[in-house]
Amino acid sequence: MKKTILFLLISLCSFTFAQDKSDSNFALEKLVNYTEKNYPGFDEKSKDKVLYEHFKNSLLEKSKKITDSKETLALLKEYLSFFRDRHIFFLDDSNSLKLKKIDKIENLKVKKILSKISNSKDSLEGIWKNEEFKIGILKVKDSLYKGFVITSENKIWKANDVLFTLNTQKKMKLFSSDLTYFDDTYELKNAEILRFTKTRKNFFKDNNNQLSPEILNQKINELFGLSVKKISPKTTLVKLQNFDYPFVEKIEKLINDNKTLIENSENLIIDLRDNGGGTTNSMTPILPYIMGGKVRSMNVEYFVSDFYISNQERYVKNLPDTDKYKEEKKNILDNLLFYKENMGKYVLRPNTKSVETENYEASAKSPKQVVVLVNKKVASSGEVLTLLAKQSKKVKIMGTPTSGVLDYANAMISNYEYDGHSLILPTYRSLRLPDFPIDNIGVQPDIYLDESVEDWVKFATDYLEN
Repeated sequence: MKKTILFLLISLCSFTFAQDKSDSNFALEKLVNYTEKNYPGFDEKSKDKVLYEHFKNSLLEKSKKITDSKETLALLKEYLSFFRDRHIFFLDDSNSLKLKKIDKIENLKVKKILSKISNSKDSLEGIWKNEEFKIGILKVKDSLYKGFVITSENKIWKANDVLFTLNTQKKMKLFSSDLTYFDDTYELKNAEILRFTKTRKNFFKDNNNQLSPEILNQKINELFGLSVKKISPKTTLVKLQNFDYPFVEKIEKLINDNKTLIENSENLIIDLRDNGGGTTNSMTPILPYIMGGKVRSMNVEYFVSDFYISNQERYVKNLPDTDKYKEEKKNILDNLLFYKENMGKYVLRPNTKSVETENYEASAKSPKQVVVLVNKKVASSGEVLTLLAKQSKKVKIMGTPTSGVLDYANAMISNYEYDGHSLILPTYRSLRLPDFPIDNIGVQPDIYLDESVEDWVKFATDYLEN
């Protein structure tokens, strides 16, 4: 999970503290109490008790003079800043979506409109596509546009249903088939890519119906920094700048589609720069070309609290009741029995060890040398891959220290909120601690690239080939 922009639905958080948002002192006392009881990094981060108590008490005293809700929220954020952990923060308008209700989905009464909008000189009007929808955008008023369904992979949506509205102030509403909508903003890039800021949907203009599914998939991959390219007779470049959950299958397909190219390359450069994390499942397809043999890694301990238990119960409750999730549901429910017997303790997941040794089977054909490029924006699961790669004898990490957001992770929406802003908390701590911290330090490269190195890919290529 990455702090850069965490898109979580506030509506998921159903248990919150009832509180008067103008009572700053009450809100801060509740936050302090909640954090001290539920944050897995609290003991380690507050070892200097004199410093922590002085900081906390000074804020509590300051809170008595505050009546404004915005100042209160700023004060709560100031308290969280003490822990210097980017996995603990408040959701706000910049990183969250608020669910709102509507009475019905509008269905536009439009006929013979596609030819008109296809030839429109208006940069927003036209035919647009992504992997799920083919839509038309029609200007209905001087400052209002409506995006309507032409075809959809989701059969719930009918032709001419309004999927979203846009205005000329870059604001929009995105509707859902369950009669809800989100307020969002959008940007138009080069009059051909329509990007929704928070919901992270993207549409590509296709007035001439030239975007095949293959071309569309390639454009989406490139937009999110996923690509494979032969850059010299000996070296192939793999760009993996996004490990978000929606891209797990895309990365798997990308690597499989380029399997022959990768396996027949003498050298491999994996460009992780700006990869802010996501899920470790995203890295699985590339591991056979990086790793080989046994890899030793420290496990994590979960801090068992009411917050963690309630999140697990809510998660398993929302899993579809199908065979696909049957085993996962059983494992979670079994684990919950164990967790409830160990409230207030740090525990390993059942049937795991403090130190895990995993045997990574290398691909039968694999590059002889690998360079992994990293910078200060590589975080969370991007740092997990960096640490794994460091144990491979054929890999060099090149670049700058990474972001340093890995010691306390698996962040979830907590049961605490203030003025509509939910608190996000990590749920586990790494057993590397306290001897080998990564937070606010980062994973160190084997070869540091200073500012004088302008083209990192060229530098890495020269290093591998000369």
